[in-house]
Amino acid sequence: MSTAVPEAPVLPDATRSPIELPEPTGGIDKETLRQLMQPSLWRWSVRVAGDWLLIVIPMLIAGYTHHWAAYIAAVIFAGVGQHRLAIMAHEGTHRQITRNKLLNDFLTGFFCLWPFGNPVGGYRRFHFVHHRHLNTEADCELHQKAKSAPAWDLPATRWTVLKYFVRDVCLLHVVELMRLSHRVRPGTGWTDGSLPNLWLLTAAGLLLWFGQWWVIIVWYLGTAMVFWPTFRLRVWSEHVGTDEAHRISAPWYLRLWVVPHNTWCHYEHHHYPQVPCWNLPRVRELMGDSPPVVPFSSIFERIENAPPVKSGSTMPVAAVE
Repeated sequence: MSTAVPEAPVLPDATRSPIELPEPTGGIDKETLRQLMQPSLWRWSVRVAGDWLLIVIPMLIAGYTHHWAAYIAAVIFAGVGQHRLAIMAHEGTHRQITRNKLLNDFLTGFFCLWPFGNPVGGYRRFHFVHHRHLNTEADCELHQKAKSAPAWDLPATRWTVLKYFVRDVCLLHVVELMRLSHRVRPGTGWTDGSLPNLWLLTAAGLLLWFGQWWVIIVWYLGTAMVFWPTFRLRVWSEHVGTDEAHRISAPWYLRLWVVPHNTWCHYEHHHYPQVPCWNLPRVRELMGDSPPVVPFSSIFERIENAPPVKSGSTMPVAAVE
């Protein structure tokens, strides 16, 4: 087992999907798979609009009432909405919005990635390396975990998970968020790298012009105090303690918050990365019961009983068989 993870390689073409057409497994035939892989501007737009409303409505209430409780609620909902938007950015990265590449990337950036200061091409390059090199020394997510050591060391108790969650809320690990955001930069070109800055400068200028400077504070507090702790909690349920991806189920309240937009089907996503999130539950039905689906809460038992693995190290296959 390796304990050092080198820099992940940059894909020569960051616009390609990691898999052209995955081989069907379980009860999925190729024609069904092609139907499930169809993008949908409508389905994506409805989800993104709902996520933005989750952010904007509490801010409007806070701005109208000027009550401290309303501002706290605005921070919380801003972070929850941002986390949901990040998932929809992921869908756009896989070009699940439209086959028109320019429109797909513009919508992904304008509504989901540029508000975080992140370029579309840069994030796509980072994410596709993860898909191509899952649980290998070239996996860029392992490289990020190595930089955060000992945060992802195994075994990890429930107390460890809770401890990091509370510390994240208290802004004690915000540097990890900054490292992750920096990792997807620069963009794949001058335009890709500049558009997020243009979006942020324009938004900040408009808010300052209209005297709504407090929105900027609420937005970034939501990112640091809610988005990041939630993001870390979700990451525990994806690849930590396994050589592939956990196959989990989650109750409705976790689906709204920790694993939104069907990210509880992360196992299915890695097997069929070109299927949009709204079709992943159908993929799960067609794939069958192997490997078995386990409750979200069981992940913590798995990582508590995992063999010793340092943050950023590959998970030995024998340890999870």
